[in-house]
Amino acid sequence: MPNYVQGSLNAPLQGLMRGVVGYSFGALTASTITASPGGLVRAAGGNVTVTTSANHNWQIGNNVYIGLQANPTGTEPASVGGTRFGGNYTITAIPSATTATLVPVDDALRHQAPDTGGTGTAISIAVESPAPPQAGQAFAVNSTMLLSGPLGFAVDGKFSAAPGAFEVDIQVADVDADANYQTISNGNVTTVDATNFTFHFDCTWIIAKFVRAKLLTRTNAVGFVCSIRG
Repeated sequence: MPNYVQGSLNAPLQGLMRGVVGYSFGALTASTITASPGGLVRAAGGNVTVTTSANHNWQIGNNVYIGLQANPTGTEPASVGGTRFGGNYTITAIPSATTATLVPVDDALRHQAPDTGGTGTAISIAVESPAPPQAGQAFAVNSTMLLSGPLGFAVDGKFSAAPGAFEVDIQVADVDADANYQTISNGNVTTVDATNFTFHFDCTWIIAKFVRAKLLTRTNAVGFVCSIRG
């Protein structure tokens, strides 16, 4: 994602309705799958191991879409046995920087036979390494959230490794302009889970119109992803 950019009529900010997730930090990125037959390996039971040609920077629990070949001659990545690999998966493990274990989400993928394949692209949210201080993408807090409960949101952050001393501020504004954003009460996040390097923040009631995360400080140059859910 780029630094914070004020919304406009030509590029309005995304609205966070109830249940919608937006990434203040973290970029939807396409990674190239290595060649067949080792790029994709499906075990009996449907789980797939994918290998990418460069570090993918994914996170466990996120969705991955496996799609078109790098030089498409069809709509599927190449397979040895002719089964289907293209579709949606959930990341359940990351054994290395270029591999991941995937569990199929689409029903058709759950019933494919064991097979190998490769080429194509795998698309998921990748961590970023922003240089602090930097504000991430802002989102409009949509008024339709009022229909299903208090107007609030939740923020989840994850570092790819120990960040050292850091501060992430959860900020809101009534007018989408950089100078108007202010950190909400107790919204200065300075601690993470010591094992997973994650944090969670709940804002159960807010009347501001816009929200974003801002990485103020971070000692270690590690990756960061931060989502905001309405």
